[in-house]
Amino acid sequence: MAIPYNAAAVLTLAVLSSACVPWKRERPAYADLCTSKFEFQVPGPQGQTRIFLHAYLYDHAARWSDEPYQQVLHVQYPGEKYPRSEFYVQLIAYNQDRQRVTRGSGGVPAVPIMYDTREAFITFADGTRLQARPEVYLGDGDVYDYTRVTPRNARPSPYDINSDEVHGLIPRITNEKRYGSAYVVFQTDRFAADSKWTINLGALQVQGQKLPIPPLQLCNHPVKTWIGIEPLMRP
Repeated sequence: MAIPYNAAAVLTLAVLSSACVPWKRERPAYADLCTSKFEFQVPGPQGQTRIFLHAYLYDHAARWSDEPYQQVLHVQYPGEKYPRSEFYVQLIAYNQDRQRVTRGSGGVPAVPIMYDTREAFITFADGTRLQARPEVYLGDGDVYDYTRVTPRNARPSPYDINSDEVHGLIPRITNEKRYGSAYVVFQTDRFAADSKWTINLGALQVQGQKLPIPPLQLCNHPVKTWIGIEPLMRP
């Protein structure tokens, strides 16, 4: 029996809508930290205190599939038409089992972790150096991990990056769901996928002890291509 024209059209549309085809996907090249997580042991009268430090260049939770890895900080300079990008390192520091500000109960008291961005600098591939901005910057946003270079976000160095003020600012899409972030900012727009920098963050001060942070190296990730499966017709 012949299928009526209207029914055949609906059937054809349903088949096409559910069909998938190979689709070339590509993620651009990018540079990222070779090592992001550090742990320190601080002796004290109550025994060892474990201090954790995480460092990131991107909000990794916001990246997916072929989404490019990009920093998102831009600063408007006086007299210039367009904002310039500036390089930053996100820092998340806390002592083991630190009480979470967003919960308000449980955990152990915070141990002050003092940090001075005036000790931080970048060594470029040609050997030249660039000092960080002298302030510590707090997170700015309810959704993503990032900061802004504004007086509202800036705190003078040295500053306690394990404070309730820092850990009370946790966006919804973040590298760390338990604790907030502080940022070190450098006035350069030269960061690129082939950058070969050494990022020297200086040291943490905890219970009267200086904890040098190992220099951070950049690893370069090439363009990644693959074949994904895409629906032939999108809704």
